[in-house]
Formats: sequence, structure tokens, C-alpha cells
Amino acid sequence: MPWPSWSFEILLEHAPFHMQMIAMSAFFTGQRQGDVLAMTKPKAAENTIAVKAQKAGKTVWIPVHFAYRKWIDRVPQSDSVMLHAGARALSYKSADGFRTEWQKLMKKDEFKKFREERIVFHGLRKNAVINLLEVGCTENQVGAICNMSAQMVQHYGREVALRSLAKDAMKLMEARWSEIEPAAFRNKNGT
Repeated sequence: MPWPSWSFEILLEHAPFHMQMIAMSAFFTGQRQGDVLAMTKPKAAENTIAVKAQKAGKTVWIPVHFAYRKWIDRVPQSDSVMLHAGARALSYKSADGFRTEWQKLMKKDEFKKFREERIVFHGLRKNAVINLLEVGCTENQVGAICNMSAQMVQHYGREVALRSLAKDAMKLMEARWSEIEPAAFRNKNGT
């Protein structure tokens, strides 16, 4: 399930910055949790992030969205080349350290709705796919950013396709309404 708007509001109000940053990286890049944690900091002049995808073993080049760049620029300076650090300002040695920290955060009262609605970190990957599809990216373009096959993009974005088809259908019906509108409607609605 993709994250709804309220979940971002809760995260931004109650999570520490380093946890917000990891979530933003997943939201803007659509990468798996382990790949997000392994991201290196792009230099100020760089407009892409190279991600070594653990599952596929290939490098994915992801352009940096201007809003994501603002998040990257807020990351505290350190000697580390890693983009993400844990609570102690050290890079995660494994995804397990992050998962433990994330689970502790999700157990807090402020995140009760996350638990009730079953909002999980992986949903951010679905947000990325949906956002890219909704702005008109092709399945291949989405797959290139999120490191997914066209079939997985279709799976993650099937709701977008249905909404798009429904919108197109309603536009057609509105455009040709005069051909199908019952006469009784015209008398009642004054049209």
C-alpha cells in the first residue's frame, strides 16, 4: 500500500531527521530498503545518484529531483561517503540496524495509525512508481528509475491505470453527453 498524505505529516512531525531522510530517499528513488541504505552522497554538482542494486547486482543511475536535492543538502556534513546514517551518526553496517531503529519508531504512540493502517516502509516504493506513472512516465522510464521490470511496474501501478482509464471514459461521456442524455434530465435540470 502506498503511503497516504497523513503518513508523511506524522513522519515529518515525529521522526528524527535521519529517519525522515531515509524515507525521502525511498520516496524519490523507488529503491528497496537495503539499496537506499547503501546510497552514497552525491556531490553538490552531481545531479544523479548511482545505486548498486543488491538484488539485480547492477548499477542504477537515478536523476536527483530538485525537491530531493533539498533533502540531500540538509544531511549533516561528515567524513562518511554514505548518504544515510543512524541515530549515532554512523552508517548502517546492515539493514538490520535500520530495521530495528524503524521498528522502535513505529512502536511509538505517534505512529499508532501506521500500525492500524498497516503502513510499511516498502510502501514508499509504490509511492515512487505511482507518482512517476501519474505524471506520464512510461513503464520503461519508471523501471529505469525504480529498478523494476515492466511487469512489476504494471503490478505496482495498476491502480493508476484504472484511474486513468476511468478519467478518459468520463471525458468521453461528457464530450458526447448530448447524444445520450435522457430527455427527462433536460427538463429537470434545466439543460
